[in-house]
Amino acid sequence: MTARARAAFRCPRNVAERVWKDRGVHSAVVPSETVSFVTRRPVVLAVFLLPLALAIVLFAIETGPVFLLCLAAVLPAAAVTTFVARWIAPRGARSWTSSLLAVAWGAGAAVLLATGIGAWSAEQAMYVDDQGILREAIPTMWVLTPVVEEVGKGLGVLLILLLARRIGLRGVLFGAMVGALVGVGFAAVEDASAIAADIAANDLGSGIATWIVRTLTLPTHAALTIWTGAALGLALDARRAWSRPLLALAGLLVAIGAHGAINYGNVAGATDQVSFFTSLGTAFGWILVSTFLAVTLRLVLTRRRT
Repeated sequence: MTARARAAFRCPRNVAERVWKDRGVHSAVVPSETVSFVTRRPVVLAVFLLPLALAIVLFAIETGPVFLLCLAAVLPAAAVTTFVARWIAPRGARSWTSSLLAVAWGAGAAVLLATGIGAWSAEQAMYVDDQGILREAIPTMWVLTPVVEEVGKGLGVLLILLLARRIGLRGVLFGAMVGALVGVGFAAVEDASAIAADIAANDLGSGIATWIVRTLTLPTHAALTIWTGAALGLALDARRAWSRPLLALAGLLVAIGAHGAINYGNVAGATDQVSFFTSLGTAFGWILVSTFLAVTLRLVLTRRRT
């Protein structure tokens, strides 16, 4: 392996030379020695990249080559959201390795978990009532789906944060960045799949309409998982051991609750049009709230550091 490749997995120089005072909030601490992912690089790449490749292949088989075109169509929105998400973390903590692994987990493993476990849990929640009508014991759209998707994304966030701590990257802002980027990857594949399915079921015009809506709402998953990431980043640095699971669970529950509220908007209206705009408005509202809080936190903590 070349020196340049090894350096890509090491802690950035300006992080390794600096200890920030508030370790529990936005710090990047210096490890005892420069540690890299090199010794475990094949394992790390397999865990993150194999599910990504499998997800793309499976969706391409299901909907045809149009899925790849739809994926390319959502990439500009994903790129813009990625740029904004990376801004959240301090400059020295914007590791491209962590960023790319986060996007890969969201687009790969998280999507596969949501698809597989989501389908299984939805099937288990169905029952036939006394009149022979098939019903849901637990609502799939706004209960099961948010839980399965947010837990799947959260697992990747936790894994990346644990790996990143070995090279001195940690804290609430770094966790928020990782969480948002996992959401970006998840949204890109989910949106491309939805657009491709709409084109297959209807026509190109319908697919274009779906693409417009999905492009505008692509940051939704980033605005959800950012809470999980921030909470995990805060929890891992908490001094009291008993508070760590509580902080992590609180962030996950916020993400699940907001996700459920957005999905519930799809069935809350008296008509399909009302439901659509209710869900759309809820999604935009949550994006604005999460963005405002993330920017405020970033500016406050940056000012405290200087």
